[in-house]
Amino acid sequence: MAIHLIEILAFMTILVLLLREARKRPALAAKGFRAVLMGVGLLMVSGLAGAAEQMAWTDKSVYWPSLEELGRIGGFSLILVGLTRWIPAITTLDEVESFSKKMIEAYTRLELEWRKMKKDEEFSRSVSHSANDAIISTDSKGNIISWNRGAARMFGHTESEMLGNSVSPIIPERFRARHQAGLQRVATTGQAQILGKSLELVALRKNGLEFPVEISIATWSTGGERFFVGVIRDITHRKVAEAGTERTQQSRVAISALLQVALEPIPLQEQLEKALDIILSVPWLTIQSKGSIFLWDEERQELVMTVERGLAAHLLKACARIPAGYCLCGRAAETRSMVHAAHLDDRHDVRFDGIRPHGHYCLPILYQGKLLGVVNTYIADSHDADKEEMEFLQSIADTLAGLIERKRVEEKLEEMAHHDSLTGLPNRKLLEAQMVKYLARARRDHEQLALLFLDLDGFKQVNDTLGHEAGDKLLQEVARRIKGVLRDSDVVARLGGDEFMVLLPSVSKAEDTHFIARKIIDRLCEPVGIKGESAQIGTSIGISIFPEHGEMPEELMHKADLAMYRVKKEGKNHFRLFEPGMITSG
Repeated sequence: MAIHLIEILAFMTILVLLLREARKRPALAAKGFRAVLMGVGLLMVSGLAGAAEQMAWTDKSVYWPSLEELGRIGGFSLILVGLTRWIPAITTLDEVESFSKKMIEAYTRLELEWRKMKKDEEFSRSVSHSANDAIISTDSKGNIISWNRGAARMFGHTESEMLGNSVSPIIPERFRARHQAGLQRVATTGQAQILGKSLELVALRKNGLEFPVEISIATWSTGGERFFVGVIRDITHRKVAEAGTERTQQSRVAISALLQVALEPIPLQEQLEKALDIILSVPWLTIQSKGSIFLWDEERQELVMTVERGLAAHLLKACARIPAGYCLCGRAAETRSMVHAAHLDDRHDVRFDGIRPHGHYCLPILYQGKLLGVVNTYIADSHDADKEEMEFLQSIADTLAGLIERKRVEEKLEEMAHHDSLTGLPNRKLLEAQMVKYLARARRDHEQLALLFLDLDGFKQVNDTLGHEAGDKLLQEVARRIKGVLRDSDVVARLGGDEFMVLLPSVSKAEDTHFIARKIIDRLCEPVGIKGESAQIGTSIGISIFPEHGEMPEELMHKADLAMYRVKKEGKNHFRLFEPGMITSG
């Protein structure tokens, strides 16, 4: 269209020049001059026809191209005929030369500009049609005046479908009112806030699918009317990549947080509570903010709910222990593989009145093929299995497996460091630590605390006669019998060899210790069957009382030891309460 406007401008300039020269010099308006004027006018008409074709004012394939061609042929013919009759009528050669020179200069200048404009237009058209981005021009009312191939590919609408129509079909319905308001604001104020900016918006394809785009808009004015051109780029791949990067970062943060929890010096129960909170708070996961972690009871072949979040009381009771193969969690434990359920299907054995539709991801926690537990998460009803979610949740389960196994190893090492490996009883180190705790409580509550020092009578003879293996079994039986006599709050420890110690945290009076000591002696005097033989032993017991006999663990242990040695001297298999005279007599 711009090229035709240049042609019209050129012919108008020539026409004005002819009329001006004819007015200044009447001699120029000689015979044939009118034919020249008519020819120039006809060329102007042909230019208008070409412009009309590009503006799609009529059917360009039938009428306007023939009118344009006829106009050019007729125009140049009239000019040629007019000049042959007009030029000889001009009186002087100087006038002819002067006028011709001006005509040639003007036409040459306009011809060069016309060719440059044509070249620029062809270049712009070529770039526009070959661009992958959509390039769309509209008038001030939002009606489309140009639609390139990139737009057709991007939106699915052909050029013929969109030219002259509104841009509304490529705008999601919820944004159309805002778009119209923006056009109205531009029409009223002449200001467009989005000009010169790169915006990220949502566009609409012909098939109804929405997709993210980046758009830059420019404007120009012609003949008092404002026009807009928008360059639109589909950024779906970029958004997917950005979302993937964000998910990866969030996943790394979650895994890192779980690893940090694994290093915290807190009980396994607290570690699992923190771990579940981390899992349920991962932003990109579609799981709900409730779930649970079960640990596997190898002896009873059951899952034991250890931590939970957001579960109702009746569900806690129903799922406190889950046998292998029962419900979704039990199936995950039995199959050692992840279980996905989009609905409440036949595998959902736990049911109750008022249960709401939902789904699950249930993940077994495995360490080198060994089942440690199950993670149970909730998802919305009809939520299909998502590969990316499942892969991430599996990595979560693997990390939990490392956390659980690490804590269990730590607990085992802790137990070995503080317990006797033969009997499983606390050792001297753990006993002293527990004494510090119980002594502090006794001071606070103004209570008494008793310490019993036991040394077995006749153990060496059994060990020498029946062997060390028999001696070990005897010590294990002794530990079992002593624990059977005591309360749950009492503590029994093995100090080494055949020496044991009993801590009674709360004692009303010293005579209460006599009753406990006598029960221990009577129980240990009962025969023990070992390797087909019957072995019988006794025990000597010394007793010290807090605060009467001391306030520190070492002092109480020493005085109970002195009392025990007094029993040994006086005939064994009996008990004695510490007395001050025992220190001097040894």
